[in-house]
Amino acid sequence: MNLALNLFDFSTGWHPAWRFLLVAAAGAAALALAVWIGLRALHRIAQRTSTTLDDDLLHALRWPAQWTAIAIALLVALKDVEERHLSRALEHKLTVLVAVLIIIPLTIGISRATIILLRYSLARSATGWHVTTLTAATIRLLWAIPGLLVILNLLNISLAPALTALGVGGIAVSLALKDTLANLFSGFYISMAGNIHKGDYVQLDSGQEGFVEDVTWRITTLRTLQNNLVVIPNSKLSEALVTNYTFPEKHLAVRIPISVSYEADIDHVERVVLEEVEAARGLDGLLFDPPPVVRFNPGFGDSSLNLLLIVHVEEFTKQYLVQDQLRRRILSRFRREGIVIPFPIRTLDLPPGSLKRALDPGPSTPSAPPSS
Repeated sequence: MNLALNLFDFSTGWHPAWRFLLVAAAGAAALALAVWIGLRALHRIAQRTSTTLDDDLLHALRWPAQWTAIAIALLVALKDVEERHLSRALEHKLTVLVAVLIIIPLTIGISRATIILLRYSLARSATGWHVTTLTAATIRLLWAIPGLLVILNLLNISLAPALTALGVGGIAVSLALKDTLANLFSGFYISMAGNIHKGDYVQLDSGQEGFVEDVTWRITTLRTLQNNLVVIPNSKLSEALVTNYTFPEKHLAVRIPISVSYEADIDHVERVVLEEVEAARGLDGLLFDPPPVVRFNPGFGDSSLNLLLIVHVEEFTKQYLVQDQLRRRILSRFRREGIVIPFPIRTLDLPPGSLKRALDPGPSTPSAPPSS
């Protein structure tokens, strides 16, 4: 009750608690306003640039900058309190607490900026790499470690007992989490090897295929053409035979087999097919560099001459529309030109009289007389 009365006793001047709150509020408001004005001015400048890097950095650093300003205001207000109203021991503890509140948003801001800069750098490079969830989590962890060490040092907490306990229990933990650790290190291998990237269209030897959505600390997710997610443990993916249809080149050669009768003129067939491909110029995904070709391959079939039309498309998913439209055009043109696509035919060469003997049942065999 006496403390409450003293807080409102203005006859003897400002109470230390009111002074602290006033300085803290005024400092926080002033610094927050300065940060807001500064970020607003930087945002206007960033809008004039052609890149989005500065916009992303400003958006990521807005929250850490505001909280850092508030923590600095608390530190200034704490230093303003007179020594007779606050013991040195308590002042030290509060100073450490405020320092921790400054280190945390600074660490978060630096890790966010690092991720954005790495993502921008990889986007401009020719490697085709992307920042996955696992990569971002690793960067946050790498920046959190020095921040945690500084905080522990400020709190006068020794790491020796903790390191000793970790050394003793590390073997047991590794044995208990061996599958998780295998997926974790496999995820690092997949991310750093440079053969599989976020957004690539891949196919596994087990049959699963799709776009690489993300690589996390335990799994890799694929999005199929039907918009379903295939979840694959990283350890399984690192051991699988993977075909990447996007890397190192998105352009894809598409092979369309064509069969005609033995009476057809293959030079005429080739000319007709290439004319229909040329007529499809402008079809979404169809490329003419390199130009389409027709090859007499695999050649002589059992009942047809087999040719192969080879065209190039922009990417894996474009091939389905291209194949559909070209097949429709070629079939319609073959019907107009009288080019026959034969059914499978088998010629049987039988010796003379073999068919008659096979169909003639022959004389019936008399049954044996009944035994007495």
